[in-house]
Amino acid sequence: MAVTNSFPRLPSSFGSVAMERQWRRFASLMALLFAGFFAMPAFADTPLPAVRNLEQSALKAASKDQPLIVMFSLPSCPYCEKLRRTQYQFLAREGYVVQQIEITDRTPVTGFDGKSTNGVRLARQFGIKLAPTVLFFGPGGKEIGERITGAPTEDFYGAFVDRALKESAQALKNPGSARAA
Repeated sequence: MAVTNSFPRLPSSFGSVAMERQWRRFASLMALLFAGFFAMPAFADTPLPAVRNLEQSALKAASKDQPLIVMFSLPSCPYCEKLRRTQYQFLAREGYVVQQIEITDRTPVTGFDGKSTNGVRLARQFGIKLAPTVLFFGPGGKEIGERITGAPTEDFYGAFVDRALKESAQALKNPGSARAA
């Protein structure tokens, strides 16, 4: 019984058997890469809800005595994805209101003042120059916890989040102590 090859036979004018073998290896590699590309997890595979209405989200979080946690991110940012998977998905599962906005996004969202804005304007308004940057907001859009810029050492990142959550809880209990936005 003869085994047939599934690759198409190249015209004899293509060259030697060695050249045909190289073409087959190349085609196999390209097929694997192509299949792998579609199997790779995309940025959206670890979603955090997108910001739609900051005013309502901050009020919802404050009703739970929690800050609104907003990650300013970039598409295809590996550091953003890592933090979504390791830190912020867990906080969302624990009931925190955690959302994200891409700093290059021009999709309309409602700001803390009830007016239409977008990710580009919000990033400018809050001085975001690096992704990921995570802000902790209270009602009215006041930053009530220390922002976390970049992706500091993985070993210490959880401690930064814990500190910001404690600061935020204290600010929500004592509104006069809230940080200036």
